Amino acid sequence: MTAGNAGAGAGSRQAVEWFVSRIVSLLPESEELTPLPTRPAELDDVPSAAWSQLEKCCGDLTLERMLVIPGTRKRPSRWYRPALRTRVVAFGSRAVGQWTEDDGDGAVEFIPLDDVRAIDDRLILLHGRLSVIGQHGRIVVQYNAVARRQLRESILRLRCKVAGPAFATRPNFVWIGDKGDERPKRELPHKWAYMLDYRDDLRIDPSSNEMVAVGDVTEIGRSRGPATGIAVLGPHELVVAAEPPDCLYASRYGVDLTVVPRSFLGDITWSRGDLHIRLRESDDAPAGASISRPLDERLYQAMRRSFGDAVTWA
Repeated sequence: MTAGNAGAGAGSRQAVEWFVSRIVSLLPESEELTPLPTRPAELDDVPSAAWSQLEKCCGDLTLERMLVIPGTRKRPSRWYRPALRTRVVAFGSRAVGQWTEDDGDGAVEFIPLDDVRAIDDRLILLHGRLSVIGQHGRIVVQYNAVARRQLRESILRLRCKVAGPAFATRPNFVWIGDKGDERPKRELPHKWAYMLDYRDDLRIDPSSNEMVAVGDVTEIGRSRGPATGIAVLGPHELVVAAEPPDCLYASRYGVDLTVVPRSFLGDITWSRGDLHIRLRESDDAPAGASISRPLDERLYQAMRRSFGDAVTWA
């Protein structure tokens, strides 16, 4: 090998190392890509301490409603990524819980089903983050999106349990395009048309009376800037499905899904690029916690036109 070739090879390695370090540095430590989660096939697949602890907090458990997320060993690399603890997520008869391995019997955090106020599920490529938002706190589950199908079944079941009573709705569709003009449903990009017509992420039960708002949705991977997408107001839920905000160049290959039962839906407003949804506790205590997420103003304006007085606008 000549000196010139050696120098070129060293330069290439430095370029690759720089690129990898840049990618890693853009993801916070909490966003480490986890190993492949699995749905346990038998009781021995679940750490014994996890089962006993979760059963006390969450009630009756079934293997079909559990997810085991293996831990990782600390990698001896130049970026010093931390090790991740083994975790077990359970959707029980009384609560949603997450057990985390520690030096003892593990630690459990849980939210009773009666206290669940909203669900926030964010997905970018293989990075998933599920947040179950309760009256006084939240559980955050970071997962490898390879397990999205198994987890999605449990999320839908949870949504059905916390949906509450049905509210009156009327069929309506409003799509505000990139130039502020209204566009017809038949022109929706395939990703969003398929989600709206065939996926159950946007609804827990088919309804012809749902109100749909769409704001400047572009083809997958092509847009930059504020997150656009679809919002659906059905008899039981408000669901906002939008592109993830910018994070690397692959940010648009995913969906941020926010679900709020209408019985806990307070007022909605938009300010400085963020949608704010205030949650209500009850008729006697209407002011509760709030959810904020980046959102394009055109989707917010489409929501106002489509939903009208069916929700409260701050």
